[in-house]
Amino acid sequence: MKTIIFFLISSLISFSSYAQDPQLFENDWYLYEVLSMDFGTQYNVALINPSIFPYISISENYNFNGVGACNIFNGTFEPLSADEFTATSFNPTTEDCGNQEHNGFEDEYFSFISGSFWYNITTDTEGKVLTMQNPFFGYALFKSYPLTTSDYRQNKFQIFPNPVNEVLVLNGTKNIGRLKTQVYSTEGKILNTQHIDFNKQTSIDVSNLSSGIYFLNIEDQSGRVEVKKFIKQ
Repeated sequence: MKTIIFFLISSLISFSSYAQDPQLFENDWYLYEVLSMDFGTQYNVALINPSIFPYISISENYNFNGVGACNIFNGTFEPLSADEFTATSFNPTTEDCGNQEHNGFEDEYFSFISGSFWYNITTDTEGKVLTMQNPFFGYALFKSYPLTTSDYRQNKFQIFPNPVNEVLVLNGTKNIGRLKTQVYSTEGKILNTQHIDFNKQTSIDVSNLSSGIYFLNIEDQSGRVEVKKFIKQ
């Protein structure tokens, strides 16, 4: 009897430790940016021409399905912890999109989503933001709402120098107003948060960071988010 009780308690503990954020299953997730690994190619969906509308939907039994550029896919995730998954199956169609950028994007996106990653869910002014990261310095940025027409072909920010030693310069095309910037480690830990009155250019002190790869999350007043990868020397 004691053995049975111990088994039941252990099972409950194991199950609860793997319980996922229920927000993960509540809606489709529309892809905004993806990078499969450190030496991969970063794709900003809004800049891809002709326009595409990639997304993923994840069910409570961890089955998933979605769309790339011209191909669709489905598969199954296995939870490794309360915020970490690995794909145990991934089944895409294999049509040639007839566009080099579309084919390259799908290689990057499918490579990322068919592997292992951890995730976190935050909110902006328009909905939810799902950020996935993998051990190879790759990431995927999804939102609970699709890109609008005005989002396409827009890339408001650039950063330099990259690699950087002490001060990272954030440059924009126009006066945007109030910005929120956050520096993330490759493990998803927030290392720095600033609220900035942005006037086309500002600087961010990164001198206290150890050498390595980081992500700069930039959010404007409308809730629009861009993610930039940089290397600290």
